Amino acid sequence: MGRNYKFHNLPKFITIAIMIFNCHASFCQSRYNPSELFPALPIFTPGNQYRTATGEPGPAYWQNQSAYVIDATLDDKENLIKGVATVTYTNNSPKALSSLWMQLDQNVYKKDSKGILSGLFLYKNPDEKVADGGFEIEGIKLADDKAGEIKYNIYDTRMELRLPEQLKSGQKLTFRIQYQYRFPVNYKNADFQVNRTDLLPTKNGNIYAVAQWYPRMYVLDDVEGWNTLPYLGNGEFYLDFGNFRVNITLPSSYIVEASGDLLNPEDVLTPVQLKRWQAAKEGTERVFIRSAKEVGESSSRPSSDTCTWKFRMDNTRDFAWTASKSFIWEALSFKLFNGKRVMGSSLYPTESAKKNSWLRSSEYIKFTLLYFSEKWHEYPFNKAVNVASNLDGMEYPGMVFCSAKDTGNMYWAVVNHELGHNWFPMTVGSNERKYAWMDEGFNLFMDNMATKAFNKGEFIGYAEIDSPRMALFADKLLPILSRPDAIPGNQVYTIQYQKVAYLLTLLRTQILGPDRFDRAFRKYISDWAFKHPTPWDFFRSMDSSTGEDLTWFWKSMFLENFKLDQRIAKVEAGANNKTLITIENMERAAMPLVVEITYKNGAKERRDFPVEIWEYSSLYIFAAAKNEAVAKVVIDPEQVYPDMNIGNNVYEVR
Repeated sequence: MGRNYKFHNLPKFITIAIMIFNCHASFCQSRYNPSELFPALPIFTPGNQYRTATGEPGPAYWQNQSAYVIDATLDDKENLIKGVATVTYTNNSPKALSSLWMQLDQNVYKKDSKGILSGLFLYKNPDEKVADGGFEIEGIKLADDKAGEIKYNIYDTRMELRLPEQLKSGQKLTFRIQYQYRFPVNYKNADFQVNRTDLLPTKNGNIYAVAQWYPRMYVLDDVEGWNTLPYLGNGEFYLDFGNFRVNITLPSSYIVEASGDLLNPEDVLTPVQLKRWQAAKEGTERVFIRSAKEVGESSSRPSSDTCTWKFRMDNTRDFAWTASKSFIWEALSFKLFNGKRVMGSSLYPTESAKKNSWLRSSEYIKFTLLYFSEKWHEYPFNKAVNVASNLDGMEYPGMVFCSAKDTGNMYWAVVNHELGHNWFPMTVGSNERKYAWMDEGFNLFMDNMATKAFNKGEFIGYAEIDSPRMALFADKLLPILSRPDAIPGNQVYTIQYQKVAYLLTLLRTQILGPDRFDRAFRKYISDWAFKHPTPWDFFRSMDSSTGEDLTWFWKSMFLENFKLDQRIAKVEAGANNKTLITIENMERAAMPLVVEITYKNGAKERRDFPVEIWEYSSLYIFAAAKNEAVAKVVIDPEQVYPDMNIGNNVYEVR
């Protein structure tokens, strides 16, 4: 705790002298400039026909669509995926396109990739040389009875497709890509610091976490054109929405789950499993489609050599899947608040079947989807899949990978958080490659509320790893509005997760009030569901919905790393025996002012002042309501605001 001022019954000039001394002793001349936070001209880009000044999609808003039909095989001897992806790309933009751009995320595993050379994506032993990884593109051809190949160039994790003729506005183009890649873990002793597609060995077989597993279209938007930032390992993704049809062929001993709806259960499940699967879909109790006892029993899988699992998912930005011989498979069906039925699907090895861990997966899925659906926006998919893996936590539409080893509080926190990503960014499709805080921070903000509501506060959630609040405003931290790949690894959680969650909570509970904030936040989600908002769209949406100009908040807290320091500068006698109190804003941020006055007779008075008191000056003077002697003055008595120096927040007479 900081130092408190404890002024005894001294003459007024001595009291003032001590306060002045304290100011000079700490070199505390005010750094506050009101024009930085309350400018006359707007600091956001102006609204237009695509994105309105009220933070909504405009009448001419457009986005392109990428639809995929993928036929894939898994070679579990070589840990090799082979695929043919048929892509139908719809150009809804107002201009013709002469080329298209695709993401080849697996190329980050090439030994000369930008991710490795830049030091953001490393082997744990950087001196160790491993076999070259990444995609092998075997050819790209036009489909729909159109002859000819599409020429292409590959630049690290990016691929340019040079079209034989322009794709005009409103037209579609279908092409077919044949490709393959090996799982990174196949490189013997390689051990990468970032893993989003990976393999976990268990006593009953490997668990494959299959993501970033096909060439994916980059987003073309009205803000930056082609969003072709390379994949360096830390930054995540920005993707079009579209429909998926995915067929996965592999040995029949494997159980497969995926983002989409299973279309052919009768072909890939045993008769017993099919009955259980149908019972899970139609009932309300947890069902083990394959129990721990049945893992490893040949009778728990069809007798054919291979199975082809067929899945469908519509209006989604991505698709992931998993496969293993080791899976326990449980499912629980339930209805959302509006009657829509959703099935939670959990897959994990016998090693993870613990009471304080994966045996509670169905419970956590049900609560999370029910809570977020009723509080913010309906869950958009028909099922939610939770898979035990060697990933600490990674999210895809309708499917999450969580650590097979987590237990207790952290298991709850990870499952709740990763499932929460189905709202940000799987529904509200922001650009994670540039604005990770728009999915991580928003999600953690929602998580913190859900954690308090779950089972009467059984867990503390991510508070277990939170930094002290004042550390969120340390000088060394970059602003929230920083590119994720530019943020040092030890600042990522602090900036993109915890700080954003704290600030949204502050905005909700102290500045706007829960009802006002919640209505605005729900409208933002609804307006931008399955669309691509920018930070400016979010800021303007919240301003417009609440009727507030929150420029001061966005500028100081998100665009900059400004600090707050409100100081009691003077307490003196005024007219009519009323005490005058002078508060000084010492740092570059501003916040509403809350002051508690305690009189010598024990009475208390609370004064709340809006942030507008700082519009023209760093000083604010007000009179105590009663003409009684003042014993104590405290700024922000509940310490809810991020004041960096609480040592100057207390005046006390003894």
